Amino acid sequence: MKIYLIRHSESIDDIEDCYGGIADFDLTENGKNKVKENTKKLDCCKIEKIYTSPYKRAYQTAEILNENIKVGLKVIEDIRELNSYGILSGVNKDLAKEIFSYVFEKEEYNNIGYYYGKTFLGGEDIREFDNRVKKAIFSIIKDSEGLNTIAIVTHGGVHRSIFKNILKVDRKIEKIDDVATTVLDYDNEKFTIVETKGIKFGNTIK
Repeated sequence: MKIYLIRHSESIDDIEDCYGGIADFDLTENGKNKVKENTKKLDCCKIEKIYTSPYKRAYQTAEILNENIKVGLKVIEDIRELNSYGILSGVNKDLAKEIFSYVFEKEEYNNIGYYYGKTFLGGEDIREFDNRVKKAIFSIIKDSEGLNTIAIVTHGGVHRSIFKNILKVDRKIEKIDDVATTVLDYDNEKFTIVETKGIKFGNTIK
């Protein structure tokens, strides 16, 4: 089976400089246009089903991708984004530094994020996140049994978890573009990376 792993497009939090994570923002008009451009590349891929995160930026990306190919969309709760930011979710970054200054000053929150294994106050446990993502991906594979090609539309944090824990890539994802697409082959419980576009890798994971 071939799997197209796709990150959502640009959302409102990106241009308003807000903390995203579990904050549920719509796509921007520019973000929608980026997806429409990408649909032309996917039209010939014979995708038979699209699985998507429930968050608007992912679901709207999946809807636009589906406008031409017209296959089933299925929402998978557990491929939603990592709650990295906790109490900061949805808040403008400059404003957050003002109203949560007492938290930012705590040493324990100096370095947060997926590869640090730590989230901000009120955030999600990274190990629990990795577990839910892994279970979700294999539930998608089970659900799509008998299909030749599927797409999974999700988030940057989910990509990081998949690359580290399922694909066993030992390098950090440093940057992931809007609508970044990775093509995978899955056969006999083995994943092979066929192509990766829009992902920049950094240092080795320690």
